[in-house]
Amino acid sequence: MTESADKDLPLIVDYAGFGSTTAQAVDTLAKTGTLVQVGLGRLEATINTQALILKQLRILGSLQGTKQDLADHYELMRSGELDPPLNRITPQEIPDGLERLRKGGVVGRPIAVYDR
Repeated sequence: MTESADKDLPLIVDYAGFGSTTAQAVDTLAKTGTLVQVGLGRLEATINTQALILKQLRILGSLQGTKQDLADHYELMRSGELDPPLNRITPQEIPDGLERLRKGGVVGRPIAVYDR
């Protein structure tokens, strides 16, 4: 999130939800931006209410998306319009990856890659 702080992002979807990611999203959003909270890494977050009010932000909760949402997401990735950072890890690194997620120390998504 901190790498995107100067990008004036109109929308952030927080799939992690570790409190720190939620707080960083609020600070990173552009004026009248929207945060969609999906992840439940932590059940509570402390956010900057000054940014919420002065930037006139919206925070929405989302339990899940539709199949079409997922198809649209994949199409954006396929086209290159959406290029999220992916961290490839081995299956043996999964426990460490989960711990880093819990601590909010991951940029992007950890992806376990299995040898065939």
